[in-house]
Amino acid sequence: MKLLFTTLFFLFSLLCFAQRTITLTEDMVMTETMVISEDVTYVGNGHKMICEGCQPAIEVTNGATVHFEEVYFPKVYRGWMSVSFGASVTWSSAKMGGHMRSVLPAR
Repeated sequence: MKLLFTTLFFLFSLLCFAQRTITLTEDMVMTETMVISEDVTYVGNGHKMICEGCQPAIEVTNGATVHFEEVYFPKVYRGWMSVSFGASVTWSSAKMGGHMRSVLPAR
């Protein structure tokens, strides 16, 4: 029984680690910059991402591709989001849409 529980726990942990879509069920209030380094999609269902005083609130690194679907955040994207190391961010909703990409420097 203990072995079965341990095996199920590890399988569940792997599923959580490999999650590529995050669905918001309420507004997401952050207290510091959220660093995203892997591909992910946020489905907001009309909820907001809020981070008072964060510069930037979201930093996408490591070549990650991030998409925000129906997530609402401030219209000042330049100071609110940072994209580096070949990463890209797209967002779309009924009120806004856009993208930011960072091009890797030429060698």
